[in-house]
Formats: sequence, C-alpha cells, structure tokens
Amino acid sequence: MAVDKNVVTFQVNGSDDDLLRAETLPGADDAVRQAWRLAQEGREIQASDITRVHSTWQPSRMDRVFLAGMFPHAEHTHQFTRPEGTARDEAFDSARDVLQRSADTAVEAEQDGEWLPILHTYDGPLKLYASLPLVSGRLYLGFAKTTVGAGGRVGMSHLLRARFEQMSEDELLELVGEACDNLKRGLVFKVHPDEKKGNLVALERGDGNLCAGSAIMLDDFYENTAARVGSEKVIVGLISPDHIYVAGADSGWVGEIEDWVRTSPDTSGDLVPTVLLIEGPQSMKILAERPTGRAPHH
Repeated sequence: MAVDKNVVTFQVNGSDDDLLRAETLPGADDAVRQAWRLAQEGREIQASDITRVHSTWQPSRMDRVFLAGMFPHAEHTHQFTRPEGTARDEAFDSARDVLQRSADTAVEAEQDGEWLPILHTYDGPLKLYASLPLVSGRLYLGFAKTTVGAGGRVGMSHLLRARFEQMSEDELLELVGEACDNLKRGLVFKVHPDEKKGNLVALERGDGNLCAGSAIMLDDFYENTAARVGSEKVIVGLISPDHIYVAGADSGWVGEIEDWVRTSPDTSGDLVPTVLLIEGPQSMKILAERPTGRAPHH
C-alpha cells in the first residue's frame, strides 16, 4: 500500500465483500469528502447504508465534522496519524517503515514461527482467514504461525481459508493439536484470592502472554477454571488477545471484569474485548463487548 495516497474505503451494510474505494491526497483537508464524491460517481449509494469508513490517513478536523454529519452511525477508523505541516515527510517515512516491518515480521513468522490459536470477533465466518466458531455468529477461532522478535515485536502469518478448506481431517487434527500444545506450554493459571470477592484467576504464559486469551478453546479450560474459582458458572474477561481473567459468576469480581472489558485500551483489531459466561464444557455465550467494538450482528 502506498502511503503517499489516502485510500478511503466505505463498507456497505456491514459486508466485507461490498466495499467502495477512492484515492485522494493525504494532505487534503476534505480528503474523505472527495473520496465519497468519487465513490458515488461509480455507484449510487445512500450514506445510511455505509457501516464503516476507513482511511489510510487520519481525517482532518473538517473531515471529522463531515463524517459525523454524513455517516453518524458508521464506524470511523484510520491507519496512520494525520501528517501536519513540515512533519509530513517524516510521517510518510515512518508509515513506510511500519508497513515494511509488518511485511518482514509476517515473513519471519511463516518461516520460523510456531502455530497458535487466534481469536477473532466477526459477524460471520471470516472471509480470508480460516475460522472455526466458538460462539456462532460472533466469536471465531483461527490459527497463525507466530514469532516474537527483538523488543517483543510479534509476527503473525495467518492460516488462510483457502488452505484450510483443502486440508484433510488428519491434517486439521494435527494442526489443532500442535497449536494447542504450543499454547499450553508455559500456561499458568494464577489465582488471586480475596476473602470478600472470591478467587480471581489470571492466565499467563511466556512471550508477554501471547495469545493467552485463546485458552478458552482448550478442552480442559472450563474444568481448570471452575475448580479454581469454586463455581460451576464462570465469567471470563477477554481484555485483549493476551490478557484474560476468570471469576465465579456469583463472585464480587463480575462488575470489575465488565469494567476492564468496557475500558480496554487494546487496539489489536482481531478481537473485540468481550465478557463471556461459561456454564459447562460446551456452553459459552457472550454477555457484553467493549462499546467501541463492532456491534453484534442480529
């Protein structure tokens, strides 16, 4: 992707298969307004049908006013902070470095990484990546080869849906088994007792707790956590893909876990911070999500 252009994408009715794109100059104060006009030249569409507007560069104040008025119910996202004045060239160079590092870490992960299960929030099966439903219609499980490099930089190379669909049952079982074994290695259920609130369990593992939240897919997750919190019904707070807390559903931790999810600063993108209720090995449902995450599909 060229960073000296501002590619603006308009998602129609929540579908990643129905996208309108237009290119403008990144420094223009009305870049998004221009892009909307250009997009409509190719196809007439109502602004009320747009559910997400994503741009390469952060919209200007003028464009933010335009977005709020034209697309009040759409999600507004951008990839890079808007360059201002003489800092523009520096911002372009920084963005190019980010894109190059992302490409490099993906290559490293594909060559040297280990498989781990990855959580995704989506309103249906993922379009590009392989996925298995955990909470049908919303929370999905994928797989990626991962590496942790210098400075804790994480590289991921996701298993693509096309490759996944070509795998035999034996190949899939081998992949899932390998990913689960990798996840379990070094996984610790750390109990924090509290006389008034009950036990709080935090899951930790090496590499900065990488993908610790994916432990919810392990066969013995419910058994291990229910025993430690002393309750047959457990609340799980997925604060981020790497940060997960568990408590009894009748404990004094529930409100705090909900607050941690609601105010989570995580920006990783694949997983919307979520509160889960688990009542048995095969019973998992979503109680709440961070309000700034994508709204559940009904």
